[in-house]
Amino acid sequence: MNNNITQAVNTALNNNTLSDSEKTVARNQLLSMLLAILFLLLLNFIFGPWLWNNVLKRLVPMLGTARWYDTVAVAILFALILPN
Repeated sequence: MNNNITQAVNTALNNNTLSDSEKTVARNQLLSMLLAILFLLLLNFIFGPWLWNNVLKRLVPMLGTARWYDTVAVAILFALILPN
């Protein structure tokens, strides 16, 4: 996914050398990637703390209660550490 984001941003930045149809495709790719990221963040805001507090906390009792920003930070950490 990281490579797709990089490619979409690079295509959008270099749109001076593209034709009109390529510009439209690049704009649609960038918009779809941004919407996908926002959708995943929204899912994490809604379900992340619930899953952490009701499921993971039962499996590993020493874990504390998580708030919405804790689960978002863990998701960003895993996205940076784990390969695509």
